[in-house]
Amino acid sequence: MTQHKVDCYVVPHGDSHNSEYLAPCDERIKFISGFSGSNGICVITQSQALMWTDARYYLQAGKQLHEGWTMMKMETDVISWFKWV
Repeated sequence: MTQHKVDCYVVPHGDSHNSEYLAPCDERIKFISGFSGSNGICVITQSQALMWTDARYYLQAGKQLHEGWTMMKMETDVISWFKWV
């Protein structure tokens, strides 16, 4: 990231058709974080890796996220990924 002058990398769940169900080749969140749910967004910086998801996936994300990842809840009292960035 330093070499390419990237401060923050955002990985949304989706494909070029904005489909809910993705082909394996479009499962970017699963590849980068380990999370396989259908709703999430990842934000990666040089010092942090965070993944936001909704209440349907809190338990799943807690079990699947790779070491070093922090799960963020999509709730009104928790900062959104957009505001965090």
